[in-house]
Amino acid sequence: MASVLFIYPPVSLEGKNPSSGFTPPLGALYLGTILKNNGHEVHVIDANAEQLSLAQIKRRVESIDPDVIGLTCLTFNLDASKAMISEIRKTADAYIAVGGPHLSAAPEASFGQLGADAYIIGEGESIINELVDKKPRGIIHAPEVQDLDSIPFPDRSLVEHIDYGTAFGLSMLGGKATSILTTRGCKYACAFCNRPKKASFRSRSPKNILLELKEIDRMGFKAVEIVDDNFTNNPKNVIKLARLMKREKLKFNFIAEGRVDATSEALYKSMRDMGVVGLSHGVESLNPKIVRWYNKTRYPEKWPEYVKKTLKLCDRYGLVALESLIFGAPMETKEDMEHSIDFLEKNGADLINGNILMYLVGSAIWRWGRRTGKIGPDRYLASAPELGLTPYSREELQEMCDRCTDFMKREGWKGVTRKVLDNRRFDMIYYGIKTYITHYWRVRKARKEMYEHGYGKSYMGGKSNTQFEKS
Repeated sequence: MASVLFIYPPVSLEGKNPSSGFTPPLGALYLGTILKNNGHEVHVIDANAEQLSLAQIKRRVESIDPDVIGLTCLTFNLDASKAMISEIRKTADAYIAVGGPHLSAAPEASFGQLGADAYIIGEGESIINELVDKKPRGIIHAPEVQDLDSIPFPDRSLVEHIDYGTAFGLSMLGGKATSILTTRGCKYACAFCNRPKKASFRSRSPKNILLELKEIDRMGFKAVEIVDDNFTNNPKNVIKLARLMKREKLKFNFIAEGRVDATSEALYKSMRDMGVVGLSHGVESLNPKIVRWYNKTRYPEKWPEYVKKTLKLCDRYGLVALESLIFGAPMETKEDMEHSIDFLEKNGADLINGNILMYLVGSAIWRWGRRTGKIGPDRYLASAPELGLTPYSREELQEMCDRCTDFMKREGWKGVTRKVLDNRRFDMIYYGIKTYITHYWRVRKARKEMYEHGYGKSYMGGKSNTQFEKS
């Protein structure tokens, strides 16, 4: 049997990101279970969560001496992946396979520059045993798994030495944390997203999810992030899962992502009942013409109404509302940005996360940039101001992001505290007080680091991003 090592690379090998490693790399843990069931020895290095340097990663690999190495490649960690493979090659004689979202989005002709033996496009569960046994080379297309209930649960013991659920050096969820995936794919096609649109949306059955939650409970986890692209994609399943959890007297502190145009009283009440503490929504903008350009919904003119209704439901059922905005669309004005922030502040958002628009390889707006000559063929990641696709500088857009963070620092704690109290989440109240008292200076530092948090910010470091221009 083979010794197999999965590595989840950090975003950057140059510096540490205070918000890295919030959840475990479920993809590797799913594959790890399948391989262990087939008799293989499996190891996982989450270099992102542990914030390992290249030298530390290399020493770990040498100590394990694996026969097979698998890497998860995102566009954001592309350079780190290339550097790791190059360094590992110097001392390890292992078969190296790379998978991950970047390979499903980038041109296949670019894969060879990563320096691996095999490149996996798609979902690896159906081919992982054959991959390890036969070690094929080149580009391999793996089919989607249609019956998600047939996949064995991820082996969380492979990363039991890592404390997840932390950001800025603090535990954010009030207890031992992990994550769970209840669906795959997405019903929508947002223009800035580079997930493969051909991926079909699939749901696990509520009974299958319940079985995994029972296992998570036996392992002592108290907090769970639901890492679906959109947990509210299948409302009927969410409502049924909540009923099953109530019958089993099972409850966690959940956080998840949802849609503002997929709301109902029954859905939000069910999420409250099953233990959802906070819900993140991709609002992006309150200007319908910008919402239309992002392809967020078929009814962009109704978007403000959807947002307002969602915030009311979050308030009614005590769910912390984290609303995300994107700044930098070509037609967006400073007045549009300010209106979006004002709208969320006045209509009940607890937290607002501002982000600068990123053009990711494979997304609809990246393809538009390629067709119009705005983006070169080898540039796989860049921000709107870098590309000159917004009239505003990075500093001006960052100012809008900072205003969102200012609101979180000034008002966010009030809404979060009120909702936690209303739902009698005494475990979180106790944990919050304890953290504030015992880690006071860490809390103070985290309040400053919040300005660096957000989609794309940590990858740019306040400077023009050039490290991902070529692959």
